[in-house]
Amino acid sequence: MIFLRLKCFCSKLSFSVIFTILVALFLLPVMAGVVSVSLSAFNYIPALGFNSLSLDAWKTLLGTPALAEMLLLSHWTSVLSTLLSLVLAFSVISFAWDTPLWHNVQRWLSPLMAVPHVALAFGIMFVLMPSGLLARLVAAFAGWSFPPEWQTIQDPYGISLVLILVIKETPFLIFMMAAAVVQLPVTETLRLGGTLGYQPGVIWLKLIWPRLYPMIRLPVYTVLTFSVSVVDIALVIGPANPPTFAVQILQWIYDPDLTKSLLAASGSVLLLLLVVSVIGSFYLVEWGMGRLLRNWLINGHRGRFSGLWLLFSRKAWQILLMLFLAGGSALIIWSFVWRWRFPSLWPDWSLRSWERAWDDMGEPMVNSLLIGVTATLAANIISVILLELNDIQRQNSESAGKWLALLTSGVMYIPLLLPQMTFLFGVQLLLLQWGAEGHWLTVTALHLLFVLPYCFLSLSGPWQHYDRRHSLQGLLLSRSWLKTFLTVKLGVLWRPIMASLALGFAVSIAQYLPTLFASAGRVETITTEAVSLVSGGNRRLIGVYGLVQMLLPFIAYAMAFFLGYWTIRNGRFARRLNA
Repeated sequence: MIFLRLKCFCSKLSFSVIFTILVALFLLPVMAGVVSVSLSAFNYIPALGFNSLSLDAWKTLLGTPALAEMLLLSHWTSVLSTLLSLVLAFSVISFAWDTPLWHNVQRWLSPLMAVPHVALAFGIMFVLMPSGLLARLVAAFAGWSFPPEWQTIQDPYGISLVLILVIKETPFLIFMMAAAVVQLPVTETLRLGGTLGYQPGVIWLKLIWPRLYPMIRLPVYTVLTFSVSVVDIALVIGPANPPTFAVQILQWIYDPDLTKSLLAASGSVLLLLLVVSVIGSFYLVEWGMGRLLRNWLINGHRGRFSGLWLLFSRKAWQILLMLFLAGGSALIIWSFVWRWRFPSLWPDWSLRSWERAWDDMGEPMVNSLLIGVTATLAANIISVILLELNDIQRQNSESAGKWLALLTSGVMYIPLLLPQMTFLFGVQLLLLQWGAEGHWLTVTALHLLFVLPYCFLSLSGPWQHYDRRHSLQGLLLSRSWLKTFLTVKLGVLWRPIMASLALGFAVSIAQYLPTLFASAGRVETITTEAVSLVSGGNRRLIGVYGLVQMLLPFIAYAMAFFLGYWTIRNGRFARRLNA
């Protein structure tokens, strides 16, 4: 009876209205930023004294030297890295699914996703650079006395940038595929395909992939958008002359000549058009490949090289892990190096870099922790509210609940499907006009735009698979919806919530452009300080800041793991009952 009254009260409260308010508050900065930068692209920036509409910025932009090369570079690196990440992620799912190795893959996903991409770029840079770890290992056998004249980082073709993007985005796609594939009858399909004589790899390609890909299309487009518009990784390891188009826009933004802001605004709109065209062409290729391979899907070929493909997939995953571990090891080594002459494999150790950096690291670290914790807590609270609204709406109407869940998930992807440079530059212009930049709350609000989607998506699966009978039993015993929600439902979902908190904190720590645009240089974080060291080229300080940036998310994941399994009971640590 109490539960029925509660449902009636909830329906009267109109959850759609609450949902609309929350979504509007979430999307308002994004839409305002897009509108602001679109007006600025046509010479209208009142805060900088430009009050008349004009096409001059577009004429200047189209006449920019090497514009075509920058656009082509951004296009090719994004498409290639996305395709390689997609193939590698699907390969890992194919060879590891439902095997003991799958548990190891799942254990590695958290640390791989936790590492900020800037720290990962620093680590891989120390491995691949002409005087890096790889060259020193080769020099020990080849007898080199000087570093080779290889352009292994910041190469003009963006190969090193593609490599970093693949290492960073593959775990994300594996995570999204793992969340989607559990909704498919994979075990039954593999068993049925095996009885018909199909090789395991062919079963995944012909029977599972056509149903799996539509479920992960939005995450793939998110990866594509990020690869087109990424700035921090491109500053560290990407091409420099010419740079990627997003990096060039950032250089225009911080040019002392205010007219370059108009050029940056028009470039930001062009970057948005580039993302739209890349996603559109990607979709057309999907459609064309589906039509082209239709006959192959039904021709009955069982496959001959399935084992070779699965072996290649296993080796590719192992190489990815080796590069990840080598990058982390290189950061640790360089943070304690005083002198390291080439081709020596053993450096001279010292704590001087830590002593030099520690005094200046206090404020950025405090800001990173304050902003990260605040944005993460707010994102998880909002996510829980939205998921509960969806859940109650689903109880009232199954069809309306499914529609609301799909709409919410789609809305959450909007900030991830738009290039950061486009709408964040527009938000910066609005903050400049309103005098609201340079405060940690402003930076936190922009971080929330990117932390919230990841927290919501990570909690969506556990919330959907929650067994409502637990809550029904709690209502019968406590006669209180709030007490049941806090003690029963949150208790059952405690570990996913802890994982979501750790993921949100890792996402916040990695944010570069939101901090840069909202802080006006007055709110420094570990990430902004680390990227600013690139221009100085001090490898020791880069190693220190990169290692600290890598350690902060790991500490958050360690705390989440501990709190997920342990609690304090009767003054001592004890395992949770649902662990």
